[in-house]
Amino acid sequence: QELLQIHSRPLPALDKFESTLVRMGFPKYRTYTTSNANISATSSNSAKHEKASMCMCHLEQRGGINGFSIGGYFCPTCESKYCELPTECSICHLTLVSAPHLARSYHFLFPIEQFIEVTLDELSSPKCFACQHAFDEQKHKSIFKCTSCNNIFCFECDLFIHGTIFTCPGCIR
Repeated sequence: QELLQIHSRPLPALDKFESTLVRMGFPKYRTYTTSNANISATSSNSAKHEKASMCMCHLEQRGGINGFSIGGYFCPTCESKYCELPTECSICHLTLVSAPHLARSYHFLFPIEQFIEVTLDELSSPKCFACQHAFDEQKHKSIFKCTSCNNIFCFECDLFIHGTIFTCPGCIR
């Protein structure tokens, strides 16, 4: 499933759709332990015992012994256990995601607009805003301009902006 998600990109959000809020929970991975104070009458420290439990996803699939583990992601609302994220809690219907999953999907939902190509005659700056290299006719055949901040970028920086960082460095300032 994770391999498929790496190679597929969701469709971008469209402006014509109405926005709605989605309740999300951000569970942390933890092990299920119980404290037992009755181990020794002379000991004042309580000992912790790890308890294996079945996660909800394997319980619903009747996964047998494969679903038992001592660790997992616990829903912050109802404490149901899940072995992987993202998922929806089957008890309280809260969407459970990790912060890195959400951050990775953000730029796919709201992609940066394509820059417009300009000529050397139309330049407002003699150098690329990102890498600060001066433009020349021989080396820079394609020069691009951000439609929001009007900063100028070389071809390599345009590729880096749209393919890696997914945000315009001029619009951030």
